[in-house]
Amino acid sequence: MGLIPINYEVKLCLANAILMVVEDVSLLGAVTKELYPGIAKKHDTAPSRVERGIRHAIELAWERGNTDTLKRIFGYSMDIERQKPTNSEFIALLADKFRVMGKVS
Repeated sequence: MGLIPINYEVKLCLANAILMVVEDVSLLGAVTKELYPGIAKKHDTAPSRVERGIRHAIELAWERGNTDTLKRIFGYSMDIERQKPTNSEFIALLADKFRVMGKVS
């Protein structure tokens, strides 16, 4: 991910969440019921730890991340200086970005 100073396992969980939503956008409507448990199962951990890890990664990105990079990634979809996205918003925005860029089919 590059802009978030977090451990490798959290990066994998976040990457899995984004890729799963790229493949099935309906998971955004079932984040706590399907997305987090699915990721937790893959990584042999609890869904609550997946949620907390992703939330922590977002908090670090907003506290310590490069503002220009955040603006470049998220554009006008949110006011970078005033609000940080929820886990679902963050995952949805990045999944949509990947879809638009055509990086993931």
